[in-house]
Amino acid sequence: MNTNSLVFEIMRGKWLMNFANVAEYEKLANKYISGQFVGQPLDRVAFRASYDNGNIGGGRMAGTTEEKVVGYLMMTGPMSTYGDMCTYGADDYLYALRKLNDNDKVSAIVVEMDGPGGAVAAINAFIEFKSEKRKPIVVLANDCYSLHYWIACLLADHVMAKGNISAGFGSLGATCILLDAREAMVKEGLKVMIINAPGSELKNQAMQDFYAGKDEEFKKRLQAELKPIRDAFVANVKTAFPEIASDPRIFAADNFTADEALKFKMIHSIGNEKKAFELARALGELQAA
Repeated sequence: MNTNSLVFEIMRGKWLMNFANVAEYEKLANKYISGQFVGQPLDRVAFRASYDNGNIGGGRMAGTTEEKVVGYLMMTGPMSTYGDMCTYGADDYLYALRKLNDNDKVSAIVVEMDGPGGAVAAINAFIEFKSEKRKPIVVLANDCYSLHYWIACLLADHVMAKGNISAGFGSLGATCILLDAREAMVKEGLKVMIINAPGSELKNQAMQDFYAGKDEEFKKRLQAELKPIRDAFVANVKTAFPEIASDPRIFAADNFTADEALKFKMIHSIGNEKKAFELARALGELQAA
């Protein structure tokens, strides 16, 4: 049985994501749910092969002739927990990180990020890898919001913005966006009934509240589910950046330019690909000394 992983994540509904254009995401989500494929299919087998048999993932600055090299991994776009034909998932990235981590030729890793975040459940793969991590990691980031920023805080020894023109950081929070079609359903003469087995009165309680018009109870229940996710996110950010500024916008999930993020000590530096690889190589040599 084939499972569309992205549809599964959309249906699950909890995201660590900066929704810059909710309307466009909604259109894409509806197409995926209805079985319409959007974009070009990804070759996940080829992606994983780029880390098998001692391969280091490419990257123009990675090097191939030195005794020790810098591994490279690129994370782009919204991230799902599991990859499928249209997106790489956290499982794919975990595979690559483990291969680089276990490759004796690799002294350090550059992870290049450009993404708005992704599914809440995707963070588990990176929490797992954190306990296995043996090599320095430099994160070079353009867009680095929500889930992507959380990953950077978990794994990176150094977070570097890729220039200060388009790079951005932040969106420290969890969200759930729901399309309210109740009025449209009434106009169509439709209604939803939820029937639970005896003794299962609290099953799907949030949706029971929603369709019963108990909006405040519905919101409170979802907020209670989202709060521990947000709290864990914030705790990891503070561990990674103990001197982070106290500006209330940071932990209220605002977004920041690279210059602002550096000023607020949300990142370590602003640089470019060459500087990221030079730093990774130096960190690898320092660890080996």
